[in-house]
Amino acid sequence: MPTSLLPRLLQLSAAVLLAGCASHGSEQPSDIRSEDAKAADAVLELEVTFARAPDYKPETSGPYASSHYVKIEGYPNIEIPFYQKGIGFELGVLGDPRALLALPYPSPKTDSSTNSLRVMGQRLDSTRYRFVVLPLSGWKSLNSFEVAFAHNGRREAMTFTYSTKAACDNSFAVTTPTYGFAMSVAARFPGGAQGCLKPCDARPGYPGHCAYYSGFLLVPSL
Repeated sequence: MPTSLLPRLLQLSAAVLLAGCASHGSEQPSDIRSEDAKAADAVLELEVTFARAPDYKPETSGPYASSHYVKIEGYPNIEIPFYQKGIGFELGVLGDPRALLALPYPSPKTDSSTNSLRVMGQRLDSTRYRFVVLPLSGWKSLNSFEVAFAHNGRREAMTFTYSTKAACDNSFAVTTPTYGFAMSVAARFPGGAQGCLKPCDARPGYPGHCAYYSGFLLVPSL
């Protein structure tokens, strides 16, 4: 390879690596209040009635505390997962990697990344909360979310999956998987459109991910 190409190749490799690193970053703060979200942006609205009043500690902090994006420690909240798939790059080497003239080069590969958004519930009274399920710009939805809360310090979560292309009864009662807390849920889709909401088994270690999908077709799992 001509030596005149070496500086250009090194610059290209560095640029590709920096671009790859930047593509995994997130400038979106993690939390938003349900009452601050625009109704037109919501994928669905969920009202949850807990049999026992959940813990309620709406303490805000962090650099976003002055805006509608905040870092809130307390319950209840929902966590919504998202994903991206695309073409990324990894660094290969031309020639013997032990040689002084070995040259790095970018090699294409299939890349995946994940993100999530936490939406804090709007307290209607001691046992009733309103949530909105929101999209995240530039990310694809897994069409699922987790409702998380605590009662006397015992943390609990229930995972749900939804579809806007199927219709079913969207008001029902559930019992949480760990402590058996009872709660009822009611979903409303924008403009009175039909939709379907179902509870699903959670995927351990992945908040808001269903372990499996059933009853209607959703996006494929990662």
